[in-house]
Amino acid sequence: MGKCIPHSSNTVKVCRRLLREWTRHKGEVWCYGDATGGSGGSAKLEGSDWELIRKILRPVFRDRLKIKARKSNPRERDRVNSVNSRLCSTEGIVKMVLDGRWTTNLIKDFEGTLVVEGGSGEIDKKKYPDLSHMTDALGYYNNQEFPIKKKGEFFAY
Repeated sequence: MGKCIPHSSNTVKVCRRLLREWTRHKGEVWCYGDATGGSGGSAKLEGSDWELIRKILRPVFRDRLKIKARKSNPRERDRVNSVNSRLCSTEGIVKMVLDGRWTTNLIKDFEGTLVVEGGSGEIDKKKYPDLSHMTDALGYYNNQEFPIKKKGEFFAY
C-alpha cells in the first residue's frame, strides 16, 4: 500500500518520515512544490516550508538535497493538463503509469477529486477537503518537468 500521512500532516512531519524511511538513500533527493512553500504559509512560526525542509533534511542528505519550485505557481488548469497529458496524450500515448501496489492513495485522490460545477475546470477543494493534495503535488512536479508548450516559450491555452 502507498505511504502517506493521512491526517494533520505538515512539512515537519513529512520531513521526519522521510528521514525515518530514507536516511540510507544514497542518491539525490528532489523536492518539488508550490511557490507558496517559500512564504511561511503553514510554517509561520518556524520559517517557510522550504526553510524547514532545508533545516531538517540538509544535515542528512547534504548537497544531494535539491529543491525545485518556481517563484510563482502555474495556473491550476496547466497543472491538470500536464498530468493528464502524461497519463494519456491526445495522440493516445501513455508516458506515466501508476502502480496500484504503491500508489493506492494517489489513485484514491485521482478518483475522488472533482472540478467545480459550472466552473472553468478548477478543482473543487471544498467538497472533499482531504482530497486533491496528492494530485496537486504530482501536478507541480509534472508542470515543472513536463509543461505543455507550443513552439517557443509560450504555454498552450
